[in-house]
Amino acid sequence: MLIDCKKGLFFFLWLIVSFPSCSAPSVASTKKLASNDHQAQTNAVQEEKDPPSRGTPPAKEGTGSRGDCGYKQGMIPLTRVVGSNQLKSTVNERPTIWVYVPYTSTDAESGEFSLQDGDVELYRTRFRLPEKAGIISVSLPSTVPALAIGNSYRWYVEVNCHGASNRGNSATPASVTGLIQRQSIPVELARQLEKASSPLEKVSAYAKYGIWYETITELAQLRLKEPQNSTLKKMWVELLSAKQVGLKSIAQVDIIGEKPVSKQDYRFYYKLLTKKPGF
Repeated sequence: MLIDCKKGLFFFLWLIVSFPSCSAPSVASTKKLASNDHQAQTNAVQEEKDPPSRGTPPAKEGTGSRGDCGYKQGMIPLTRVVGSNQLKSTVNERPTIWVYVPYTSTDAESGEFSLQDGDVELYRTRFRLPEKAGIISVSLPSTVPALAIGNSYRWYVEVNCHGASNRGNSATPASVTGLIQRQSIPVELARQLEKASSPLEKVSAYAKYGIWYETITELAQLRLKEPQNSTLKKMWVELLSAKQVGLKSIAQVDIIGEKPVSKQDYRFYYKLLTKKPGF
């Protein structure tokens, strides 16, 4: 079903206006949002314990480290679309993670995603690299226990590029990391979602309450269903380009979605979630 353009623009305006006033429950300040994400994560150290060391820390605005992967002129680094300290909220038991990956299948055979609760690894899986750079998604399967309400988790995306291991004994993958904090769904949000008459109303409802993972997932899935819909594209570009989001550099890139590896190559494992706080 095609999206009604007039209704779409109306709810988009609501989305943009309402989102800046919302934030995750544990955010230290609503004044410093994703446009200054690196500083926001630094300030958050006082609130959250440091996760275990996994190499080079993320750069500003949610970009990752290049590791031993090669650099091409003008290349945008690995960039998280979700998971900054200010944009980490979800109400989903198993949210979908979205990351911009600049590497393609000619650069690496696959990438790896992992989820951690403190220093306990809960889940790990591999994904295929796309034929062109773009935003990919990783979904947590039903076999992974539900994330606990109030807990914080950290995820990692790593890409081992072709030939990187030949340049040294211990090749460093390109990597980016992000946060997930599950919260209980507000009663009024649940009502609005139940009454929503269109997918865009759901997007607006999630955005109004600062639930970033679902805001991005719902809108990205709409774009994947209707890739030629100019209204949806405009919404997406304006949302990511907003100052408080700080993702203008990847606002125009392709959305690719999920790229699981084939069954014979697929491997994952999980460990039972503990009740302790995240990190």
